[in-house]
Amino acid sequence: MRQSVRALGLLVLLAAVLTAGAPSVIRVHRGDTLSGLAARNGTTVKALQKANHLDGTMIYEGQLLRIPGQNVAPAATRTVPLVYVVQPGDNLTRLGRTLHHTVPWLKAKNHLRSSTIVIGQRLVYGERAVTATPRVSTSVRGRAAYHRALLRKRTMPSRASVRALIRASAKRHGVPVDLALALSYQESGFQQRVVSPVDAIGVMQVLPSTARSLGRMHGRTYDILAVRDNVEAGVTLIADLLHATGDMQHALAGYYQGLGSVSNVGFLPQTRQYVRNITLLRKHFR
Repeated sequence: MRQSVRALGLLVLLAAVLTAGAPSVIRVHRGDTLSGLAARNGTTVKALQKANHLDGTMIYEGQLLRIPGQNVAPAATRTVPLVYVVQPGDNLTRLGRTLHHTVPWLKAKNHLRSSTIVIGQRLVYGERAVTATPRVSTSVRGRAAYHRALLRKRTMPSRASVRALIRASAKRHGVPVDLALALSYQESGFQQRVVSPVDAIGVMQVLPSTARSLGRMHGRTYDILAVRDNVEAGVTLIADLLHATGDMQHALAGYYQGLGSVSNVGFLPQTRQYVRNITLLRKHFR
């Protein structure tokens, strides 16, 4: 019991594999062309070809295409109070009806000892969520650039070899193979040289800090610049998340957004899109 509680606590801390900002996955419809899809989705034909490993411009109806985008961290979310400034003629009874709260609730929320309010007084009557994309420090960008440079010098395995590694790792860890493949395709398109601005690395887009935490949890080390270890780290993480949450959608949300954030603020809009993308992709890999 103590071990499972410890594992869940670690997962809450480490399960923020910062990924591709939930890049879109679209299905080709009759009449679509690669140039038209590129124009509609704010990208280029060359970028679409690279993201989807296309040799030419031929696409077919029903094909799934990954829309490339910059890998960025999910937006940070926090709550701020909703404030009403008391106007002439206001009283708590009237404000209660207007703001859809009871007088006792307004008094308790604003620590009022009586029902007396004055013009210009600020009354809190609720909260709202605001999001802001966190800035990436220059040191993190520097490490990401360094890792990109290292990976450019290395020979990379074929996509077929990467998929075989993912299948084998998924079977070892009891993760549905189609889920592991869809997750990797969503993250990087099975490409080890993909490194995000926040230094999420490779096929499974694993942060170095995540790899270190996973290593401590499982009593081993992960060289996430190496494809085999990168796959193993990512599949181990989603396996742990599935075990901890008991739910595929929450496990995927934890992989993208972090379990701590999911627990505090729920699924962010981009997290919901991320989960939908992978759900769609799973059908492609069955």
